[in-house]
Amino acid sequence: MIAAITGSNGFIGRHVCERFAADGWAVRPIVRRDIEQGRLGELIAGADVVIHVAGATRAPNAAMLRASNVDVTHRVVDLARRSRVRRIVFISSQAAAGPAPSRDDAVTERSVPSPIEAYGRSKLDAEAVVQDASDVLEHVILRPASVYGPGDRDFLAMFRLARLGIAIHAGNRQQLISIVHVHDLVDAIARAATSAAVNRTFFVANDEPVQWRELFRMAAECAGRTIVADVNLPRPFVAAGAKVGDFVAGLRGRAGLLTSEKAALAQPPYWICSNARAKRELGFTARIDLEAGLRETYRWYVSTGWV
Repeated sequence: MIAAITGSNGFIGRHVCERFAADGWAVRPIVRRDIEQGRLGELIAGADVVIHVAGATRAPNAAMLRASNVDVTHRVVDLARRSRVRRIVFISSQAAAGPAPSRDDAVTERSVPSPIEAYGRSKLDAEAVVQDASDVLEHVILRPASVYGPGDRDFLAMFRLARLGIAIHAGNRQQLISIVHVHDLVDAIARAATSAAVNRTFFVANDEPVQWRELFRMAAECAGRTIVADVNLPRPFVAAGAKVGDFVAGLRGRAGLLTSEKAALAQPPYWICSNARAKRELGFTARIDLEAGLRETYRWYVSTGWV
């Protein structure tokens, strides 16, 4: 069995390649250079499954997000159809669905998608591209919650602050989020590649959400520290900082962690989703305990010199 994996040099993609190789698949890694040099078709040709991980989580503007997340998906799907690939597993995002209305009403696959920023909208549009090909191409769409684990950079700033005993929140100290370890996500991807449940969408997340204040506390404990300064920045201050981030992103051609789009994600109190369908139809189980997963991630950061 052959698996063509886009975004294979990224955080999630590297783990996907390792897992599929360990499971005995012939893995064809695909990186951005392959796409830019026109090699995408030859790498997809003859594959049994395409795992489409490639995409951008942030960019200086919505057009660049759309180019990375929607336009590239168009090309992948078109080539997969021409090559008569059996199935595509598309890695979308919880952001495509939007936040939940309350603590007791987690977003499900039946909820009407309501993305609140450009990244989520681009992922939802990419999902539609995949779904439109279902007449000839089986698909499984996975919407991961916030993904952490060895190799991740989005939670790195949290660990760097927490090991100093500091927590700084972008006005979202009590925000409740769903989260999942990258190894659990990769297990869901492996299941989606062979499952009988096709032309379906699944959220992938831990059973229980967590508040950002708790994440900082657990991250500090990984380093043998306690949080001694817990600062929840006022939202006007965050908004002003985001405007500066927007300006810098425009100059550099690359967006940082704080932009107006990312600041928008900090406002809803509940970024929570249900993994019930994934459990029921994919046999998914979030096996990695959050505290254990954070300790593993911290040890990896230390071993690589990131913290």
